[in-house]
Amino acid sequence: MKYNWRKKAVSVALAVSCFVAVLPQTATAANDQTAEILQQTSSQITDSLLSAEDEEQTEEQVEETETETEETETEEQPVEGRFVTSRGMTRFRLKGGGYASGMLEIEGELYFFYGEEEDNRMAQQEWISLNGNRYYASADGPLVTGQQIIDGAGYYFGTDGVLWSKGWHQLETGWVLLDDSGSFVTGWYQEGSVWYYLDEQGIMLSSDWVESNGKWYYLKASGKMASSEWVSWKDNWYYVDQYGIMQAGKTVTIKGRKWYFDQYGRLSVTSDHPIDVPVVLQAPALPNGCEITALTELIRFHGFSVSHTTMSAKYLPRAKLTWSGGKMYGPDPYDYFVGNPEDDTGWYCLEGAIMTAANRYLSEQGSSLRAKSVSGADLEELKEYLRQGIPVMVWMTPGLREFGYSSVRWTLPDGSTYKPYIGTHALVLTSINEEKGIATFSDPARGKTTQQLSFFLRIYRAMGRRAVIIQ
Repeated sequence: MKYNWRKKAVSVALAVSCFVAVLPQTATAANDQTAEILQQTSSQITDSLLSAEDEEQTEEQVEETETETEETETEEQPVEGRFVTSRGMTRFRLKGGGYASGMLEIEGELYFFYGEEEDNRMAQQEWISLNGNRYYASADGPLVTGQQIIDGAGYYFGTDGVLWSKGWHQLETGWVLLDDSGSFVTGWYQEGSVWYYLDEQGIMLSSDWVESNGKWYYLKASGKMASSEWVSWKDNWYYVDQYGIMQAGKTVTIKGRKWYFDQYGRLSVTSDHPIDVPVVLQAPALPNGCEITALTELIRFHGFSVSHTTMSAKYLPRAKLTWSGGKMYGPDPYDYFVGNPEDDTGWYCLEGAIMTAANRYLSEQGSSLRAKSVSGADLEELKEYLRQGIPVMVWMTPGLREFGYSSVRWTLPDGSTYKPYIGTHALVLTSINEEKGIATFSDPARGKTTQQLSFFLRIYRAMGRRAVIIQ
């Protein structure tokens, strides 16, 4: 029916054209207006026919709704055409004719169109497999990119629309892990003997705690779950067992030492729960060897089994007092033990000699630990070391006597005169309780002891705040 109308219209146009062509010459001038009207009519009919031909559609396309794509100038030639929708599916009609198929970028977004076997329809809200890659078309047609939740599962697509493959991938927000289907792994994940935890968004946790079934676990900077180790977090120390569980509200024995952790899992050093430094008694072997014995307590605290007598005989630097020309000459106690700690001729030594002995031993054992002076530390600094689980070797007076100087004098190698203390005693500080006003110690002379905090601080300050730690 449509074809016959069109044929008839063409015939009419030709007839009008021929009629104009055969007008007599003499009539042409007289009928200029008529001829002009006829020519306009012919032109209008021709334009109508061309327009009808350009917009011809099949009976299935008559009901199509059309949306012209805006043409924008880009470096690459943009795709020209329009989306057409009918019978519940959308296609893209190319300007040059026909319909798009395959992957196509339109106005900066990727679309996928099936071939003729599926009427060139646009993929919508469905998975697409192409050349070994997987894509997902959104409900509106553009292929999705970035992080997506599809049917309740999380996925990640590159900027090219390709679903990322199985394995670890790094995003700006952190590491994610994709399974065989390309979906985000969430919760606990085991890789060999190592456990990881990925949050609800699929991001691997690191340097943070996670609660699982009422227990707390720590994920290290690498994302690996900590186990059987100390954890330093926000200025506090914690400990997790072999299963990664944080220890809280209990005393735990770690490498032979007892530690107390409060209800929040924080290491707690109090007079009720001092640092568990092993007691080593100086007598009878070293009646004047409190310093080297206190150092031995520190070294044993760090897991070594050396004796105080070995430390004294093999590692402690010593030097004797001598007489010459009616004058006594001797070493600086900072650098040497003066005399012999094994008998009554012994005096004492200070930080330098203790650090030398400790580091000789630790170096020989291949340890990275080293003794270092923290002399000058005030009360708050001492408390901070203890809070971190670090016992501190300090110098006091023997028998809790008041501080004073001896009447003995000797000349040092540089020619200056040294005035020794009336007596010294070294011991290991294990807790400070300001509320109760007490300090606890591992004392080479008396074992585990408690002293008034005020007295300790007074003597400690009078003796120059001398202190050593191993770290």
